[in-house]
Amino acid sequence: MDISRRLDAVYEAHQQILSLYRYPPLPARPDLLRTALNHLDTVLEELRAAYEELQQQNQALAAYRQQLEAERQRYQELFNLAPDGYLVTNSMGIIQEVNVALAMMLGVSQEYLIGKPLLFFFSESDRPAIRTVLAQLHQPQPPSALPHRHTWETQLHPRQATPIPVGVTLACSYQRLSGAISHIRWLIRDITQQKAAEVKIYRQAFYDPLTELPNRALLDIYLSKTLAQAQRHNRQVAIAFLDLDLFKNINDTFGHSIGDGVLQQVGQRLHACLRAEDLLVRWGGDEFVIVLASVHSLGDVRGTCDRLIASLQPAFNVNHHPVNISSSFGIAFYPDHGQDPETLLRCADQALYQAKNQGRNTYVFYSTESPWGCQVQ
Repeated sequence: MDISRRLDAVYEAHQQILSLYRYPPLPARPDLLRTALNHLDTVLEELRAAYEELQQQNQALAAYRQQLEAERQRYQELFNLAPDGYLVTNSMGIIQEVNVALAMMLGVSQEYLIGKPLLFFFSESDRPAIRTVLAQLHQPQPPSALPHRHTWETQLHPRQATPIPVGVTLACSYQRLSGAISHIRWLIRDITQQKAAEVKIYRQAFYDPLTELPNRALLDIYLSKTLAQAQRHNRQVAIAFLDLDLFKNINDTFGHSIGDGVLQQVGQRLHACLRAEDLLVRWGGDEFVIVLASVHSLGDVRGTCDRLIASLQPAFNVNHHPVNISSSFGIAFYPDHGQDPETLLRCADQALYQAKNQGRNTYVFYSTESPWGCQVQ
């Protein structure tokens, strides 16, 4: 259908008809009028058909526009109902779109966030790493080599609120021809409960529930690491095996609840005598293990042992019950008495046994030269 061509033919016929009425008049030409009317009828039919076709196209476009609007509305509802924070930034990290969840995390409105650099809402210590990631994304590379996703954990800093631990996933969209970043999508998930669960699981696995001191599992990890460091730096490590004297009498006399209270206070007093790099472990029952991570001299170890003994001298007050108790322990040294945790713990246990035989309330250093394998200090 060529409406333009048809209109040209009608115009030409029109000109011919007008020429009939010029002065002086020309002979009548009914054939020209008939031809012009035929052309005009054809054009009108084609215009009517074109109009109907345009109407159909307009209806189709209107229906498509309604469909797009409905899809956009559904997307916006899902976008805002999502429990995790979701936003879109340009290639420089400037926020272009943000959902309700993230705005609530940050304690601001969605409108406030539009146009702001997302970087400002992350932990300050993590900002250099995020800048590095963004810089890497902008380096010229073939589209197939560009990284598409980054995931890490950081802290989100709301306004006038405590930081929130979050997991961040960053995904980029690229322009098809140039390979440049068109926009960046960010998924930000609050992992507070996850972190709390991890801490709970970690404490259940590596800490004693009564005294809240490290347990044997953590001792194995710590001691292996400490001995490896001592070997690299040519240092000594002291391991003390400590046992409360006649602790069974406390349980029999006052009951296990009082005994548990004594164990808790013993752990607190012993811990107060140690350095930050040392480790106090509840081995089990009324037994404790102490690791002195870096021994500078034998005199330092004796001083620590004297403080440990003295710390338990004052009576314990548990539920208004005064309880007196003492302790005995044996000490072994790395590398003199062993190169591995099992050997050192065995030597310290032998020295503890000798301390018990010496009358309790004392400590004994393991010695390979003594017939008992120990030396009273």
